Order: sequence, then structure tokens, then C-alpha cells
Amino acid sequence: MPLIDEPLRTLAQLVAAEKAETCGEHSRHSYVTAHQYRFAEMLRLCRSFVPSASARVLDVGRSELSSVLHSYYLNLSTLGLDTARDDGGHREVTAMDSVPHMTFDLLDAGEVTAWPDCEPFDLIVFSEVIEHLHVAPEFVLAALGSLLADRGVLICTTPNAAEVSKRVRLMFGSHPYERLRLYSNNPGHIREYTRPELEAIGDSIGLDCVEHRYVDWMASRNPIKATLARLLRVYPPFRSFQVHVFARAKER
Repeated sequence: MPLIDEPLRTLAQLVAAEKAETCGEHSRHSYVTAHQYRFAEMLRLCRSFVPSASARVLDVGRSELSSVLHSYYLNLSTLGLDTARDDGGHREVTAMDSVPHMTFDLLDAGEVTAWPDCEPFDLIVFSEVIEHLHVAPEFVLAALGSLLADRGVLICTTPNAAEVSKRVRLMFGSHPYERLRLYSNNPGHIREYTRPELEAIGDSIGLDCVEHRYVDWMASRNPIKATLARLLRVYPPFRSFQVHVFARAKER
């Protein structure tokens, strides 16, 4: 037993250190600061597709983005982990007591009978979540698609797996993706996707991609790197993020 105790202590220390770095108050506030521009752009994008402030809106993954969406959409709900056990670094910093929350672990999407049963939504926002999931995206998108109103849209944003900085790092022998994290309640990026992948996945479960955009939401604080990135990312597929707007497929 003593031979096992030492590795266990070491692993416990590693988990605790990672949790403190990725789930603490500093992490939450840093995340909000870094993503303020994305939050504002997401609201603008959502309003362009669903302009009615009274529309039924679902934000998947309760975060500060939920608060930004709620500043315009009056009938907003959120969906995700039980807020009592969700201590991830992406959680909101603004109180949202009036925003109802549906508890549903997206990792359970493979169990169709467990999918949420509720009134359909005009807009579902699925922003920077899919890359954190270790379940087939077909299950997740199908579950969310089942919650769409007939003319509703699902806006999915996620990192672009083929963006230019990843290509450069790989070319020089550096791994472009982060390692799996120790603290499983707050996983990092498990799997990133390309545009053709997500469009094919949506098509396979009856969701048409009605619009796609490559975007840049995060800018380097290093002015030299920022300038170089702007030059390279003139070519859209080199940009860091992508937006897929899905709608229910018409009769085929």
C-alpha cells in the first residue's frame, strides 16, 4: 500500500493545482475579460437571425454570454450541468437568478430517452461548447435540434481546427492542441472540428447549415504577433473560429 500512496498524493496535488488555476474566481474573471468582444459579437449575430426580443432562446452552457444575451432576449433559458456542481472557469460572474436553468449533461446525449422535453426554442446558442465534449457530436446536435421550433436556428461556434497558428505549430513539431486535463469536471478542448466535418455531421442528423463564417474573436496582446496574424488570416480558412448556423432540413 505505501507504494501506491505516494503516486496518489502526487496526482491529488496535480489535480488540485489544475483546479485552482482553471476553476477559481481569477479564471472566471479572466475568461470574461478575454471573451468580451466575442460576447458582444454573438449578441449582434443572434439578433441578425432572430431579431425579436420576445423570442424563446436557449443558451447551452451557462456563462457570462448568457447574461449578455439576457440583456436583450427577455425569454432566455440556459441548459447544462447542475449549477451546484459546475465549478468550471467559464461560469458567469453576473447574477442571473431570474434566468431558468435546465439541468442536462450533454455527455448523456447518447441516451435519447434522457433528452430534455420542453417547449421548442426560436434560437439555440451553442457557443464554444462542442469542443469540450467526449461524446459523438451527432448525438449532441440531434438532441439540440429536437428542441428547435420549425423555423428556429441553432448557432454553433467553435474553434477552427485548421486555423493557421495550429498549422504552423505542427509544421515545427509542436502539438497544436492542449493535453487532456486532470480535473474532469472542467475539461479542456477534447476535439476541435473543421468546417466540412461539422457540416457533414449536421447533414447526417437532419440539420442544414444555412450559413457559415470564419471569424477572429481573440487577438494576441503581442503587437508583432497580432500584425502577423491579421496578414495570414486574410484568407478566411486560416482564422481562429467558425460559426455554423443550422436549421431543420426541409423534406428531402
